[in-house]
Amino acid sequence: MEPLPHGYTNATVTDRRVVVKTYQGPESQQRQSREELALLRLAGRLPVPTLLTSTAGVSTTAYVSGVPGQQAIEDGHASKVLDACGRLLAELQAIDPGLLFGTGVEAGAVLVHNDFGPNNLLMRSDLRGARLLCDWEWVTVGDRDTDLAWAEFIVRLHHPAAVPALAALFEGYGDRPAWEVRQAAMSHRAGVHREFVRRWHGDPSAGLWTERLAAIASWQEVPPPDLDRRRDE
Repeated sequence: MEPLPHGYTNATVTDRRVVVKTYQGPESQQRQSREELALLRLAGRLPVPTLLTSTAGVSTTAYVSGVPGQQAIEDGHASKVLDACGRLLAELQAIDPGLLFGTGVEAGAVLVHNDFGPNNLLMRSDLRGARLLCDWEWVTVGDRDTDLAWAEFIVRLHHPAAVPALAALFEGYGDRPAWEVRQAAMSHRAGVHREFVRRWHGDPSAGLWTERLAAIASWQEVPPPDLDRRRDE
């Protein structure tokens, strides 16, 4: 078994036949249950991993080949990846949240992946769309700007040279919310991550997310690039 390419944790490994994920940290049992519920109920509706087995603290899914979204960005295909992200997010938000969370969902709320972006996207080998959206342990119901803003956060943080290609994310999604809205959504989610790390590892480890919150506050809106040039990518 080896860590998944571009993974941010060694808790998810593969032998290229199956993927084995070990849940760690606070509320690990709840996060495992949520992810497995999403995989079972979204199968056939979205490109999610196929759940094979489940034991206490460990889920095993079928391996799927493809090009990691972040690798495709590094290889110069940011617009294709981000367009696929935007289109997939629109599909995700079109699904009734009651499918996972039952009745009583607040009007206007949508399914929120909560770690949405190229970091959890597997592209088809020809880069014509998404083949897999993984890592559903944080799924919940909430605001439609959360996942869009987080995809932008991943690009700005890990792929700053690809920031001009964010226009493809908004075009694929079909909307470009105001910068103030997106920035606030990034900050809110980063704050949640900081609190999670603090509860798990203590205050010193949360410092990285304090730095990221400061980075978010310093970012500014970037005008869309020339559309004709982007389409020629």
